[in-house]
Amino acid sequence: MVHAARARAVAVAGVVGALYVVLSLAVAPIAFGPLQFRVGEALKPLVIKHPAVIPAFGVGTVIINLFSPFAGVLELAFMPAVDMVGGALCWFVARTVGGAFGSYLASFVYAVFTAAGVGVVLHVAAGLPYLPSFASVAVSEVILLLVGNAVLVRRV
Repeated sequence: MVHAARARAVAVAGVVGALYVVLSLAVAPIAFGPLQFRVGEALKPLVIKHPAVIPAFGVGTVIINLFSPFAGVLELAFMPAVDMVGGALCWFVARTVGGAFGSYLASFVYAVFTAAGVGVVLHVAAGLPYLPSFASVAVSEVILLLVGNAVLVRRV
């Protein structure tokens, strides 16, 4: 039974990671830069119920960022780490606070954490000012993760 559960968790992580890549690359022109909207981000709240997908977002981020005009160490190492730490933080906040409020708070925290990381990349790699970059990415991240939470967390 334990092996079947692990195999299922790995399969779910693979499917979620692949969906994250496909949904994000489908909007590639607006998936990079200070005004980005990666549809795959809406899947991130799944870490609340399925923590095994946390590494899938790290791997998915590497794959997506291979297509980024800012591809480099920050995009290919720092951002996957940000996604995985953010996923673990999201899971922890949801478990600690509990209930629907905890779930939405966790998704909000994950969105802001991700936006902070992207702000660093845009500041360092593209020379853009940090706060406006962070703020513009935070808007799309918060929208996507809260919508993803509403649509997916209770259903999946």
